[in-house]
Order: sequence, then C-alpha cells, then structure tokens
Amino acid sequence: MKKLFVPVVVVVVMALWALMGLLRLPSVADGQPDLYGFGRLPVLLDGRIQPIDSTARNAMQVIRHKSTGRYARNGGEVETIPAIEWLLELVAKPETARTRPVFRIDNEEVKDNLGLDNSEKHFSVNDITTGNNFERLARESGRIHSKETSLRTPYEKSLKSVADSLLIYQRLAKSFRPQRSVDFAGELKQFEEIFPIGMAAARAHETGAEHDEEDHDQFTGLIDRLIEPGAHEGDRGGVMFWPRVIPPGNDSDAGWRSLNSSLFHSITNAAAADRDWKIEIDPAAKAYAGMLTAYKNDKPEEFNSALAGYRDYLHKNGHNAALGKTGKEFAFNNFDPFYKCEILYVLAFLLACGGWLTLAKWPNQTAYNLIALAAVIHTSGLIFRMWLEGRPPVTNLYSAAVFVGWGAVILGLILERIYRDGIGNVVASSVGFVTLLVAGGLSLSGDTMEMLQAVLDTNFWLATHVVIITIGYSATFVAGFLAIVFVVRDFVSNKVPFDKSNRASITKMIYGIVCFATLFSFVGTVLGGIWADQSWGRFWGWDPKENGALMIVIWNAAILHARWGGLIRERGLVAMAIFGNAVTAWSFFGTNMLGIGLHSYGFMDKAFAWLMVFVCAQLVVMTGGLMLGTLGQAAKPTGQAVALGLPPVVLLIVEGIVIVVSAAAGLFYLLNAMGVWV
Repeated sequence: MKKLFVPVVVVVVMALWALMGLLRLPSVADGQPDLYGFGRLPVLLDGRIQPIDSTARNAMQVIRHKSTGRYARNGGEVETIPAIEWLLELVAKPETARTRPVFRIDNEEVKDNLGLDNSEKHFSVNDITTGNNFERLARESGRIHSKETSLRTPYEKSLKSVADSLLIYQRLAKSFRPQRSVDFAGELKQFEEIFPIGMAAARAHETGAEHDEEDHDQFTGLIDRLIEPGAHEGDRGGVMFWPRVIPPGNDSDAGWRSLNSSLFHSITNAAAADRDWKIEIDPAAKAYAGMLTAYKNDKPEEFNSALAGYRDYLHKNGHNAALGKTGKEFAFNNFDPFYKCEILYVLAFLLACGGWLTLAKWPNQTAYNLIALAAVIHTSGLIFRMWLEGRPPVTNLYSAAVFVGWGAVILGLILERIYRDGIGNVVASSVGFVTLLVAGGLSLSGDTMEMLQAVLDTNFWLATHVVIITIGYSATFVAGFLAIVFVVRDFVSNKVPFDKSNRASITKMIYGIVCFATLFSFVGTVLGGIWADQSWGRFWGWDPKENGALMIVIWNAAILHARWGGLIRERGLVAMAIFGNAVTAWSFFGTNMLGIGLHSYGFMDKAFAWLMVFVCAQLVVMTGGLMLGTLGQAAKPTGQAVALGLPPVVLLIVEGIVIVVSAAAGLFYLLNAMGVWV
C-alpha cells in the first residue's frame, strides 16, 4: 500500500501547490489602489511589449538581486514588497522611494569609500548619494567604463554596478512622470488651458511686442516642469530601462514614445500653427498623470478610476493583443515556474538519495513522479517563453541554461525508466536544479527576453543549430553527473551497496550518453559553421566560441576512441566524463566571458569566479575517483598499479597533490566571488 499511496499523495499535493500559484494571482483589497492592474499595463522596453510588472521585476533584479523588495511600510514591520509597488512609489512618491533600502552592495571597499555601514547589505538612494558620493560615483564610473572589462578589479566592478543601478533608478523615475513636476495631472490640465494665451505671450516676447509677462512666465514655467530637454533622445532604441510608456494612437504610425518625447511632440505640433494655438495632450499621458497624482495623494478610488479609463482607451485604440499578452506575462511572472521546478528537483533529489540509503522503493518512485511533474512545469515554462518571444527556446545564456536543464531532466527520466535504480533520478534532479540556479544568477543582468542581436535574428538557425548543439551540451553534462554519481557511490560503498551490476549499469549509461552527446554536438557545430558562412562569409574563424564547441566534440570523441581502443576502462571512462563537465562549462559559458570574438555579444562576465569553482570541483571529484581506484589496486597482492606503470604510492601522491591544489584554487575563487580577499 505504501509503495503506491505515498508517491501518489506527494505528487498530488505538490501539483496542487504549483497549480495554486497559477490560479491565485495577487490582488489587492477593496478600497486599495490596484497595483497589479497597473502592473499589467503594456510598455515598450528592450525591443518588446512587456507589462510594467516585468519592467519593475527586472530592474529590482539588477538593483537588489531579487525580484522583490524588503523594507518597512510607513514605519511598520519589515516585509516583502512586490516590485510593482516599489516602482509605483518610485515614480509617484520619489521622496519616499529614496529612503527605501533596495540597493545591494557586497564589496566592503565600496561601502567604506561611500561611508556606508559594513554590517549592512542593502542601502537607499539617500544613503548612497550622501555628501559628494553622487559626483564621485559618476566620475569613477566614467573612468571604469573606459577600462577594459578583464582589467577591472572587484572593487571597480562593484562600484560600476552601483553606478549602473543608480542610472537605472533615475531612468525609471523619468519614464512615467516629469521629474520636476509637483502636481502632474493638475499641471497638464492647466497647461492645456493656458497654452493659447501662453503661446501668444511667448511669440510676442520673441518679437518684443507687448504682452502679459505673467502669462509668459507661467507658460515657460510649466514647460520647464513638464519637459526635460534631451531626455527623450535617450530612448531611441527602447532599451536600457528607458521604457516607452505612450502607445501609438489609433490613427498614428509613430510607434511607442517616451512620456517626455510625447509631451515634446504635442507642444511642437501645437506651436507650429500660426494662430489659434490649441494643444492636444496624448490621452495616455493624461491617464498616467491621473494615476500617479492619485497615488501620490493616497486616493485609491481616483487611481483605480484612471486605471480603468486607460484600459478602456487601450481597448478602443487597437491594443487588445498587447493587453492580452501582458496579462499572460504577468500571470507567468507570478507563477514563476522555474523557481517551483527548483523546489521540486531538490525534494526529488533528497528522496532519491533516501531510497539508496534505506533500500526502499517508494522514495525512488516518489522522486521519479516529482521529477516528471517538474518536467511538465519546466516544459510549460519553456513553451510559454517561446510564445512570448516568438522565438525558439534558446536565444541567450539564460534561456540556454534553462534548456540545458530541461534536456538533462528528460534524459534522466529516460534512464530511470530503463534502469529503475534511482541513478537517473539523482542525475535529472541535480542537473535540473543546478542549471536553473545558474539561470537565476544570469537573470540578474535584467530582462531575459531582450531583443536579439541582428546576426541572431533568424528563427531557422536558432531552432536548428542552437537547439541541437545545446542538446549536445546537455547530454555531456548528464554523462558527467552520472560519472560523479559513480564516484560518490563508490566512496560510500561500505554503507550503501554498490555491486558489479550497479557499476556496470552506470558505465553503460555514461557510454550511451557520450555517444548521444558526440552526435548532437558534432551536428550542431557543423550547422553553426553553415550559419557563420551565411552571416559572416566564412565557415570557421577560430572564434573562442567556435573553438569551445570544437573542444566538446573532440573531448567526447576522445572518450569514445579511448574506450574502443582499450586505453581506458571503467574508471578512465568515469574520469574523462567528469572532466567533460569542465570542458563543457568553459566552452559554453567561459568563452562568453572573454569579451572577445563574434560570439561575445549579450553575455556577462560576472560569473567567472563561480565557473572556476565549478571546474576545480570537477577536478577534485575526478581525481578522487582515480584515487579510489589506485587504493583498490594497492590493496591487491601484487601492489602494482596499471596506470602509467607507476607504483600505487606514486600515483596516490600525484593524485593527492592535484586534489589539494584544485581544492585550494576553488576556495580562492569562491572567496573572490564573495568579495573576500585572503
């Protein structure tokens, strides 16, 4: 009974838990401003239409390294704050927003130089810009920006990150409301009323004719408060957190505009007339003015009324598709499928390991069912991202990490279905969790569905070359993690039975997956060369990314040839498969961190230390597996090791040195990644 009951109950409970996140979208109580309705409104940013909720979350990811804030409201208890509430406060109540500790700073040297408390991690704008800190940040950021990325110190990288976060903060603040505006809605209304009189006074002032100076001063004062000269020039690409919030009208082909450029356009069009000046402010600008003014004055009814009016305007002017899409993306953001998958993979991993320790079958079956559930959610998340982007599943490093994890999970489920020994469960859950964790780190750079580089803007090659080669990378990681499982099982074999059949099954899995990985990585590399020939006029140019892809093909081929030729046996196969993790990680991620080559676009350099930690960890595990074999060989009566014809004691010394050096290097890079210097 337990064999069937427990797996079914656990999966049903976790499925209901996941489903509730999709069905129960966040809402506000009656009599409160509809924050989440505001978050569903569409804007143009990073080359795509997205909900304001995504804009807020992505900005918070960059600034705070999380998609939510955490601080006290109105002097109350500290609590988790949705990003959309923070953004609305930022644009409607800037004085209050400047006191919110949302900027994360880890580097102690940066904190010292800015006069910040070393014991804290999060700071407000007021904390960071106190004294002459703002001018110092601007000056230092300019100097660091001109310096080659690879030559920047951890202090310089952290300081520039703070400066970039402040820039994002300022740009968001300017995107929804004029910064010098005091009463946005009232000022727009007043400006419409006095525009004809003000224009007449301005023209008379220019020509020296008689006019009312008070009318002229009031008119120019309103213009100064509503328009920031040159600000609308910064958002031509719609990128870098310059959201365009004003949609095109029903009879307009001008496209999306920034608020500043929309107001500037309205003024210049009205001023172009010879007489009878009448200005027409875009209804969207009026709607935002009404919402933000109401929110500033704590009038939720007026806020919700202005929000409803703006949604009606969007419906009437042909933006139903945009509203529908942003509403679905809002639901996707709140469902957060990949985070739910991380939790499911962790639970499945613990259950699979528990099955090994207890030798019971129900934990392993439960783990398999949980992984299958996670795979469904994982797949749904991938498909939904594809629909939102209108692209194949892999377009950048973030989506590649998500796809690699998905491929590993599917392969692990297949292996578990065939062998039913828990090994496939362990590999699927561990690789799935690690890759999604990496993806979470990659999301800190901002929008993960940004506009593609021109050379990448082809769905055919994204769906063939990129998908196929990524499957090859995924399979190589699966083989490597299978090998790690082999070493771990071998290490604890005195507590957990690890007989010859178990060893043989893992070895067969590794060999089969390496064959699979070799095929896909080779075909994907060839297709990449054809794409390169079409895009850049050459099939192969020894670009770092191209070299990395070739390294994976060569290494997988080397494993197979060494196995066929009898150069390696069981442990040699395991060791080479583990090192394949290091080769793939470097080729997949590391080459993009070099900042050189045609494939360096759109990637980050912040994860180098963590990459080195991963590589060192693989070296430690690989060498540890070889050491276990050497110890076993030394226990034999002959006392002779086969490898290299050396005595066991010599091999043990060499292997011990490799482990110590690799562990020390990994520790160094880990401390470096944490901002600690020893």
